[in-house]
Amino acid sequence: MQKISETTSLCEHCFRHVPATKFERDGEIWLGKTCTHHEYVEHLVEPDGEFYKNYVYPRRVLDTYFIELTNRCNLACPHCYQIPDNKSIDESIEYYVNKVKSWPDDGYNICFAGAEPTVRKDLYDIIKAINAIDMKPRHIYILTNGVNLSKKSYAEQFIEFNNISWTIGLNHPDYQGHTVRHKQEEGMQNCKELGLEIKDVSFTLEGLFQAEDCLKEIINFDKDICSHFRIRVSAEIGRTPGDEKIYLSQLVDHVKELCKKNNWSYETMSELGIRAHYPVLINGIFVKLIQWPDVKTIDLEEMETETWADFLPGKPISPLVHQAILRDASINNGLPLYDTVPEKYRR
Repeated sequence: MQKISETTSLCEHCFRHVPATKFERDGEIWLGKTCTHHEYVEHLVEPDGEFYKNYVYPRRVLDTYFIELTNRCNLACPHCYQIPDNKSIDESIEYYVNKVKSWPDDGYNICFAGAEPTVRKDLYDIIKAINAIDMKPRHIYILTNGVNLSKKSYAEQFIEFNNISWTIGLNHPDYQGHTVRHKQEEGMQNCKELGLEIKDVSFTLEGLFQAEDCLKEIINFDKDICSHFRIRVSAEIGRTPGDEKIYLSQLVDHVKELCKKNNWSYETMSELGIRAHYPVLINGIFVKLIQWPDVKTIDLEEMETETWADFLPGKPISPLVHQAILRDASINNGLPLYDTVPEKYRR
């Protein structure tokens, strides 16, 4: 065993923050941790130790705040860190205005997420209210499945805003079925015709068998709609259909094999990456390959996310993946959170 570093992780039983040691053993990367209330455990972080050690990325400032506008959704995706509750009641516009006002006046971006932000009939009014706050202007990203954008009259109301862009969770055509996929495609076409910017398009894989179809779509995608893409495999957070775990090295190796098979060019862009995001150029198209950690493998000394998150009730702002894991414990599973976020990992 060769020790790599000391870090902080989470106990998978009580979700307390616990000391952990990252180490290499038999060519694999492991995380060992001890909770004072539970036994010592070890979890496999990455089966390809050389891949893990050779992936060097720059540390960067996280410059986006991730907040949830609703716990409701118009779809039931196989994977969802949140697990929507369509009986829940949304917070008021004033709640979100006050939340933004409570942040530093840093002009950092905001990402509106949900479940599905577009199920709120007052999404336009929320954007307008936040834009009216007397602080540095902020760009707003809206994370959506794109279904409601298929209604042109709905999409048209956002034309007046010059500080918003959309991230579309498109996924494989079989993921939600072809009726939903058709609406998503209509929504993206409406964005193109109305001049609404799409920041990126994301694909969540139910397995590596779907990767080739998604890559072929990306290669042939209308670049006037979007030119940045994400392909991610599931993490054990929220709702997962019992998928076999796919590690980042396995996803990267599979994509390399598909590029070779299809005669697509492939180039690594590690200088733009983080631990959970592995950026590549495929036929000159920017694609991020993504695998989040879970409660067993999270390493708070690594950059596992691109954003801060402010959606965990009663807890300070912390990195997105960290808050998503704690949210799963607290809100999805009703578990108590016994400690708070160590100050080192707060915004």
